Amino acid sequence: MLTSRTRIAGAVLAASLTLLTACGADEPQTADTDDVASLATQSPGTAATQAAPAGQERPLVRPDSTREEIDRLYAEWSTCLAENGSPSKGDLSAVDVDPEVLAASANAAKACANKEPERSWEHAKRTDPKYADKLRDWITCIRSHGINSWEKDGALAFESLPSDEQRQKINECEMKAFSLA
Repeated sequence: MLTSRTRIAGAVLAASLTLLTACGADEPQTADTDDVASLATQSPGTAATQAAPAGQERPLVRPDSTREEIDRLYAEWSTCLAENGSPSKGDLSAVDVDPEVLAASANAAKACANKEPERSWEHAKRTDPKYADKLRDWITCIRSHGINSWEKDGALAFESLPSDEQRQKINECEMKAFSLA
């Protein structure tokens, strides 16, 4: 039987793999991007977007989802990862060194791609040809609340991480822009 610690370790491992893919060394760093806080995302055609085809539905984490709903979605994904051979014990940093562990994790991530939760904007980016328009609407709404944000590489960017009060406004604008209200 899987423990919650095992499930969390599997989710952390899969998230680490996603972040490793998203933070590839082939992207040049410029002086003006070092101090910009951005939501983690991948550009079209990267591993995450290829893992779940455009027509394939994944669990949706809405801006108004409760912590319990979010935890349940990630627990289901984590269980799938563990059941499909994703390592869940030991030092997770071994993923960086051991090719067998990396391969097992990648295979589990591929097998469970349809269970990986995604935010509404991630879903739209993956499936909606009008995503760029919706992203602009989202940014316009956010700016109307006095929060400085902009588009960077197809995602939302900020100078610094928003406060809890600002996050509430950002979530409201996300619901409005992506027609979730």
